[in-house]
Amino acid sequence: MEKTAKRNYTIIAIFLLIVVAGIAYIAFSDKEEQADYETPPPAKVVEQYFTAWSNKNYPDMYAAISDGFKKIEPTAADLRTFKDYAESQGVDRVGILSIQEASNDGATASVDYSVEFFLSDGKKSKFDGTFTLKYREGDIIPGWKMIHPYGENIDSS
Repeated sequence: MEKTAKRNYTIIAIFLLIVVAGIAYIAFSDKEEQADYETPPPAKVVEQYFTAWSNKNYPDMYAAISDGFKKIEPTAADLRTFKDYAESQGVDRVGILSIQEASNDGATASVDYSVEFFLSDGKKSKFDGTFTLKYREGDIIPGWKMIHPYGENIDSS
């Protein structure tokens, strides 16, 4: 009977050791992954926006816009509406000429850009501008977000 009790204690000890090791692995591996991930800088977000537009990747394009802008701009109310609006612009492809961060105080950044729109009618149109981005912790996807990518509305939240 003594051998059976020792065996049971050994099995329980091994089981507990495996559970503790598993919990430690999960706890430390999640922190390592989170520590390794950094949100893209403002200029990269603008590049991703135009690249996504050129590739007709509307979910990635939509993710670059602040949740506040989505609430106040009817054409960005949801992904379907945004996709329809983007497609209505007649842009077949976007060529990025330059993207450069002009300022960044950690909360708000300005990014100058120059792009060329290749339109569905065969024409092309060069466009230069500046996007204002804010760092949004509370957005569904946190990070740098464009607060005024088009239209009249500006996310001032």
